Amino acid sequence: MKSINQLGLAIAIMLAPLALGAEEDDFSDLGDVLFRYTNAQGSYVVEQSIPPAAAAGGYDIITRNGRVLKTVPAAPKGEDAVKYAEKLRREAAQAEWDTHLKRRFSSVKDIESAKKRALTELQGTLSILRANRGGITAQLEDQQRRAGVMERNGQPVSETILQNIQSLESEARELEKQIEARNQELDKKAAKYDRDIERFKEISS
Repeated sequence: MKSINQLGLAIAIMLAPLALGAEEDDFSDLGDVLFRYTNAQGSYVVEQSIPPAAAAGGYDIITRNGRVLKTVPAAPKGEDAVKYAEKLRREAAQAEWDTHLKRRFSSVKDIESAKKRALTELQGTLSILRANRGGITAQLEDQQRRAGVMERNGQPVSETILQNIQSLESEARELEKQIEARNQELDKKAAKYDRDIERFKEISS
């Protein structure tokens, strides 16, 4: 059985990555700024933390797309080198975030407008997914009712109805995952723009 909501579900799944893909690097998150160093085997390694030997041997601080923000030469060994490396990474992340904000926005109002657009887009995707969930739930209840009638009449539940129930339950679980993921993305994006607003106020004062 083909669900009457499969088309809507397909549209929602196609739209959702577009909304998520619009996300730009959030340099308020240190995870977007990484260390790149050479290991003992002579190979490049890219990580969020750096071991003492690598911190002492020199390294690059880069963005996730590989753009070099800072090249740090060899330094004395020890724990201080690691602390110093982390300090540089934080400074690089802060500077990159500030540059990003100034380049993209000219006022707090601009950021608030961007936030509204981004959240509206995600909320639209959520509305489609929730509508699909309602349709799937109604169909599942109908198939379960039919199965119940057969059982009460002493008849075996047909294979078609059993397959329909299994398929609808699978669709329902997938929809719940999609809805949960979009809700989390909505919260994450709202928090990101709130951080952008607060930081823009700081660097503009």
